[in-house]
Amino acid sequence: MSNPCPKDGPETAWQRSAERKKEGRSTRGFGGLLAVVVIGAAVSGCGSDDKSDKADSAASAPASPSAKASEEAPAATHAADPAPTQKAEPTTVLTLTGSGTKDTKAFKVGEEWTLSYTFDCTKAMAAVGGKGNFIVFDKEDKLVNELDKTGKGSSTQHTSGTRRLQIISECDWSAKVTT
Repeated sequence: MSNPCPKDGPETAWQRSAERKKEGRSTRGFGGLLAVVVIGAAVSGCGSDDKSDKADSAASAPASPSAKASEEAPAATHAADPAPTQKAEPTTVLTLTGSGTKDTKAFKVGEEWTLSYTFDCTKAMAAVGGKGNFIVFDKEDKLVNELDKTGKGSSTQHTSGTRRLQIISECDWSAKVTT
């Protein structure tokens, strides 16, 4: 039995270990067993002369997805990613100013185009002190419908082809189509 009281005399580590072994306890415990298992596993893998298993496993399981892709596809030259392009300045397709109702001439646009407009109804509505109406149609589609003394805005459209606008207003206005 170990000496729990240091005042009874010094006891060496060997004496404590010997007493624990007599009682069925070991000081090495689980850590010692774990070390033996790890060393045994490492040694068992080192002595193999069979290289075919390693070659087959390396060929069948690439180290990374990119390695797998490079094995499956033949080498190709990759062009550098294009530099980010700056959006080109809009091209003006149609510019109009006027007052009252107006039908535009036909004009062609691509998939996306923008109608920008301003209107001023202060002169036209001065006598009644009210608001004026500003409406723009594209065929049968109403693109703009505003009721105010003055205003401005834009409307982006996604219909390509030949277009014709109809502007209906009692106000002074300007309209511009850009692509």
